[in-house]
Amino acid sequence: MKNQPDLSALTTEELNKRAKIAKVVTGMLFGIILIQFAAGIYLTIQKGFNVFTIIPVAFLPLLAVNYYNVKKINDEVARRKN
Repeated sequence: MKNQPDLSALTTEELNKRAKIAKVVTGMLFGIILIQFAAGIYLTIQKGFNVFTIIPVAFLPLLAVNYYNVKKINDEVARRKN
């Protein structure tokens, strides 16, 4: 995994840019996972249990990690405003 610089070493402008990008990416990932859940439910009803029922569950940890990173960035920005 790529080493990310310490958030405290970044400028506020860089943090705001990262926060914006991370929010967009997390939102897109959330939307894709919702579509996968819908497709999995539909396919389960039509053809029975299959791998498409499990795939969205496998991506939930990735969504949690992205959400945690957005929260860390927002906390750092808020800390600097005080």
